[in-house]
Amino acid sequence: MAPGSYQKTIPTLHNLAHSQAFRCLWALAEIKQLNPTFQYKVLNYPRMAPHNTALQQHHRLGKSPILTLESVDGSPLPTIQLEPGVLTESKLILRFINDEYGEGLWDVQEEDKRRDTFFTELATDTLALKAQFVMLFDLIPSMLPFPLNYILGWIAKPMVTHFLGDMRPIFQLLEDYLDDERPWFGGREMGLADFNMSFGLDLASHRGYFDERMFPKVGKWIERARKREAYRRAVAESGGELDLKWFGMK
Repeated sequence: MAPGSYQKTIPTLHNLAHSQAFRCLWALAEIKQLNPTFQYKVLNYPRMAPHNTALQQHHRLGKSPILTLESVDGSPLPTIQLEPGVLTESKLILRFINDEYGEGLWDVQEEDKRRDTFFTELATDTLALKAQFVMLFDLIPSMLPFPLNYILGWIAKPMVTHFLGDMRPIFQLLEDYLDDERPWFGGREMGLADFNMSFGLDLASHRGYFDERMFPKVGKWIERARKREAYRRAVAESGGELDLKWFGMK
């Protein structure tokens, strides 16, 4: 039976533009690619300054991604986390998508399970955080008018340099564990680690923090992911562009 063939619930992804929610949308699109009968919905929310409060209608924190569930047959909605039919946190949402709709589609081979778990944690707890630290000190000055952008950029430059330096050993570790036998972070096949890794690597790539000449195998992973039909479908469904350089704000 194809993934998503029997659905008890229809998920709706509340997707803030140019955000971590994209990796959840990519996973849903992968299941749709394998099984055209699989149903899901996407509600896109534009970025606003300071933030889009519409997401708070679906979860009190108002942070994307949010996944809400709709019962197919009117049955009570399951409580997966704290509230019936509501999930947050992209890593947990991806696990739910894999288990509930993918029917274990991204459960990697036994010998790759620890690898997949490790790279999942590295992706969310290390790589993404380091990339966002760089972005914090890099993006804000660039959005200010002259001469404030120049002054604040000069003040922030040592921090940008520091966090860029922190990222290079991470890229090298990723580089060292990709090869022809295990071209995915999940190992021989795609795992949940690959979806989780996509935000940090896309962010680093879009913002110029990653040099594929130094880390060609990681560069090939990025290219391989972006060429997948489901990835391109997710980009189209999220508004036609994934912009992790200016986040649609410029």
